[in-house]
Formats: sequence, C-alpha cells, structure tokens
Amino acid sequence: MNNLQSRVETHCCASVNMLKETHRRASLQHKFVDLRIIGIILFLFISGTVQAQDSLSVYLELAGKNNPGLQAKYLEYSAALEKVPQAGALPDPTAQLGFFLKPMQLLGGNQLSNIQAMQMFPWFGALKAAKDEASQMALMKFEEASDVRNMLYSQVKSSWYRVYQKKKEIGILNENLELLRTLEKIALSNYTNAKSSGSTGSSFSGNTATPASANSGGMGSMQNGAANQNASATSGGMGGGSSAMSSKGSGMVNVLRAQMEIAELENRVALTEDLLGTEIARFNSLLNRSSKVPVNVPDSLQAVELTVDLNAMTDSLRNNPMLRMTLAQRAAGLAQQVMANKMGKPMIGVGANYMLIEKRAGNESMMNGKDMIMPMVSVTIPFFSKKYKSMEREAGFKIEASEKSYKNTLNGLEVSFLESVQQYKDAGRRLTLYQNQAALARTSVQLLTTAFSASNSDFEEVLRMQTQLLDYGLKQLTALTDRNTTGAQLEYLAGME
Repeated sequence: MNNLQSRVETHCCASVNMLKETHRRASLQHKFVDLRIIGIILFLFISGTVQAQDSLSVYLELAGKNNPGLQAKYLEYSAALEKVPQAGALPDPTAQLGFFLKPMQLLGGNQLSNIQAMQMFPWFGALKAAKDEASQMALMKFEEASDVRNMLYSQVKSSWYRVYQKKKEIGILNENLELLRTLEKIALSNYTNAKSSGSTGSSFSGNTATPASANSGGMGSMQNGAANQNASATSGGMGGGSSAMSSKGSGMVNVLRAQMEIAELENRVALTEDLLGTEIARFNSLLNRSSKVPVNVPDSLQAVELTVDLNAMTDSLRNNPMLRMTLAQRAAGLAQQVMANKMGKPMIGVGANYMLIEKRAGNESMMNGKDMIMPMVSVTIPFFSKKYKSMEREAGFKIEASEKSYKNTLNGLEVSFLESVQQYKDAGRRLTLYQNQAALARTSVQLLTTAFSASNSDFEEVLRMQTQLLDYGLKQLTALTDRNTTGAQLEYLAGME
C-alpha cells in the first residue's frame, strides 16, 4: 500500500513537473513569437525608413535596368563587339571540283577529276589592324552608352528633385492657406465685434438728455435748451454713426481681402498638383513604367554636398565619356590607316590540287592508277593601289577630325562646368538667404497676427508679410532644388556615375 502510494505521488510529481515544463516552453515560445513579431515590425519600419532615404539610388538602379534608350545603346555596343571576330577572320577558303566526261588519258593512267583548294592570307599585320579598328569602334559605342547612362542618371535625379519640390510646394501652399483662413476668422470676428459695438453706441447717443433742458424755467430758456439739446444730439449721433460705419466697412474689406487671397492660393494649389502629376509621369517614363505609379520622396531633403572638390572635378572632366569616345575614334582611325597600308600589300595564297586517276589497261608504268597531289602558291598583285592610298588619306582625315572634336568637346565641357559651378554656388547662397528670410518673415507674421487679433491693426501689413513668407518659402525650396540639380549636372560633366 505504501509502495502504491509512493508510486502515485511520484507519478503526480512527474506530471506536475511535465506540465510546468510544458507551460515554460509555451511561455518561451510565446515570448519568442512576440519578439519575432516585434523584430519584423522593426525591420519593416527600418526598411521603410531606409527605402525613403535611399529611394533615389533604387530608382537609379531601376532606370539603368529598364530604360529602353539605354538598353538600345548597350545592344548597339553588343552588336559592335560581334564585328571584332569578323574583322580578324581569314578570308573564306576556295575549293574547286572538276571532272571529265571522258577520262583524260595520261601516261600514269586515266584522269577522272581534279579537286583544288586554296586559302588566301592577307599581308602580315592586316588582320590585327582590322581587329583593332573594330575593337575601337566597339569602344566608341560603349562610351556612347556610358554617356547616355550618365545623362539618364542626371535626368532621373533632376526629375526626382522636381517631384520633391512640387510636393513640398503643395505643403507650403496648404500651410499658407491655413494661415489665411485663420486671418479670415480673425477679420470676421473683428467685423462682428465692430458691428455690435457700433449699433450700441448709436442708440446710446440718441437717447441722452442734457442737464440744461431739465433745469431751465422759462419759454426762452426752454427753447435755448431744446436747441442745444438737438444740436448736441445731432452732432453726437452723426459722429458715432460715421465712426461705426467706417469700422464696419474696413472690417468687411479685410474679410473680403482674405477670401480673395484664399481663392488665389487654392487655384495655385490645383495648378501645382497638375504640375506634380506631369512631373511624376516624366519621372516614370525614365524608368519605363506606368505614369500612374507613385514616386516616393523623403519628408525633408538636405542640400547635396559634392564629395569631390570642385578643382578635382575640373581635372576629372577628361573622364567624360564623350571625350573618351573621341579618343577611341582617333585610335580607330590609326588602326584603319595601318589596315589600309597592309591591304595595299600582296596577299599570299596556299593550296593544293588533287588529281584522281584510275588504272589503264596495258600500262605497265609504276605510276599507273596513282592519284597525284600538287601544292600551289598564289600571290595577288596590288596593281590598282590608288584605292588603298585613298583609304589611308581617309583614315588620316578621321584622325585629324577626332583631334579637333576632342578639343571642341573639352572646351564645351569646361564652359558648361564653370556655368554649373556658378549656378551651384549661387543656389547655395540663395538657400542660406531665404532660410534666414523665411525665419524672419515667419516671426513677423506671428507678431502681426497677434497684434491684429488684439487691436484690429493694419490688415494690409499682415497680408503683405504673409505673402512674403510664402514667397521666401517657395524661393528656399527652389534654391534647394537648383543646388541639387546642378550638383547632379556637375557629376555628369565630370563623368561620375
């Protein structure tokens, strides 16, 4: 009995321990699931933040993969590469087969047919020069594709900055709309207060009695007192009514002015939204996707600071793909010149002639019925060499043209670079200026709005300062976009990817 009881207690303890262990594992698993969910949420949040900050690099990658114009240039480069093995290949060998309708009787038997094969070889170095020319022509296509790629990246950056600008413009305009609606409410409140106070003052002055009329005791005194009372009442009533009418009129004008400004800003918001849609369509066309796909931009954008010094970027102008393309064009001209010179040399052919011979009856010769092989060598004579001389001169003109083109392209790049540097610096100065001006205008608007709501001060000054605040905000945004856009232009001119 004790043994049974002890076994039951042992089993119960084991069951309790097992339940505790199961509960602990379940609790740990639940905590792990919670941590995993939290981790997923954090990962998605961080990924969303990184995507918002790094969306431009993602868009650049998409543009490089999907833009049809860039794809066409790389396909042209691939086609040009296929010309390299074609240019370096030997001419096709020739083969001839002849047979006799009646066997030709020879001393060594009857010849049935004649088979001839020949391979021509250009002059030494001609094929190498042809391959060099084809390689340089392919390199020209590659540099052209690189320039299109860099220009595409610059266009994507500029369009992305303009999308950001339009979105922020809409935000700034809406903020100013809220400010104008606040001013409209204040003006309407001031108008209501002026109207109520004006009507109260008018009734009070009309019902006022003078002490002279109350204390006079004769007909003359009563008439004089009545006259004075009427004059006083007339004067006070007209003055109070005129002041009230003036206050009410100016108050209503303030309300109407605010409503006019609100209507203009609402129209401006609608126009900016249409421009934003057009800019989004332009941006999506660079990525070769639907014009309705939304474009992600960050909530705030900092001015781009170039990672390379401007002086160093000036030296990097020679890395521009357009300059490298003219260098490849010159190298192709040199190779063509060498090839034309080599083609003016003789071509050597090597081959063999195989004669099929059958035995002839009654011929006791040892050569009876034995086939014959005859090695052959041929040489082309470049008798008409004027065409090759003309090809050499053509190549020389191409070389000279490429040198002139290099100089002209470099001059144009230097001028464009200096203009972009000037615009880049000017945009930086304007950005700093309008940041400070906008801060001062914002403070002024706050002070004027407070004064207007308290004492019904000059409403024209409030509107003027509010217009300046809007103007400075938009100019600050334009300066930021100009700086970043010119920064992208400088990177393009310097051949930076």
